Amino acid sequence: MRIDSKDGYVVMIVDEPNPWNGRATRPARKNRYLWEQQYGPVPKGHVLKCLNGDKTNCDPANWQAIPQGMLPRLNGRWSGLKYDDAPAELKPAVMAVAKLDHAARVARKRRA
Repeated sequence: MRIDSKDGYVVMIVDEPNPWNGRATRPARKNRYLWEQQYGPVPKGHVLKCLNGDKTNCDPANWQAIPQGMLPRLNGRWSGLKYDDAPAELKPAVMAVAKLDHAARVARKRRA
């Protein structure tokens, strides 16, 4: 295992065929691999969000599948408060506001 120097995720080698080069093993982000082992594939259009801000904590309970469109809201693009920078006690509120804002945006698009 290693820590990806670009993104900070734990990368491991799994015994599955590599679709890019045909080898018997492939690299995989450990958090996603473990999450998929427990919950199944990440739904289309979704990404995994680290809940406690520690990308090296690969426990599936530390990750949540969210719509990719929520990422700008969690990154502070509209609210000014970044989820990852928020104190632990505010993280659930920031996530709830981002979910509500995203749902409202999706609903407005459907009506238009």
